[in-house]
Parts: sequence; structure tokens; C-alpha cells
Amino acid sequence: MTLKWIKRLLPTGQDREKEREQLQAVKHKASLAMQRYSECSTEIKSKIEQNHFARYLVYEKGGNGEHAHN
Repeated sequence: MTLKWIKRLLPTGQDREKEREQLQAVKHKASLAMQRYSECSTEIKSKIEQNHFARYLVYEKGGNGEHAHN
């Protein structure tokens, strides 16, 4: 009886495969999010340079991170 109960608690091959697939999906989603962030960041930097807006920005370090001030 105890052995059956213990076996029910242990992951089966299907459970392990499902967990592996879920982990792969999460890793893929995170990778896509990082790629999208990188592309957006590059695009924003490019627009700032094109519009010569960067000379008006002053960055202050400390506290809650970087803050842009005009």
C-alpha cells in the first residue's frame, strides 16, 4: 500500500517529458523577450542619435536607477 502511494508521488516519464517541454517553452519565450528588448533598445538609441536628442539628456546615477532630466 505504501509503495503504491510513493509511486504515485514520483514523476512518471510523461510528467518528466511535459516538464522538459514546459522548461524549453519558457526558455524560448525568455530568449524572444530579450531579443525584442535588444532590438527596441537599439532602435531607440538610433532614433535619439538621428534626432540629436541625446545632447539634452543628463543621466543621474543613484537611488532608483538612472533618471533622464532635461
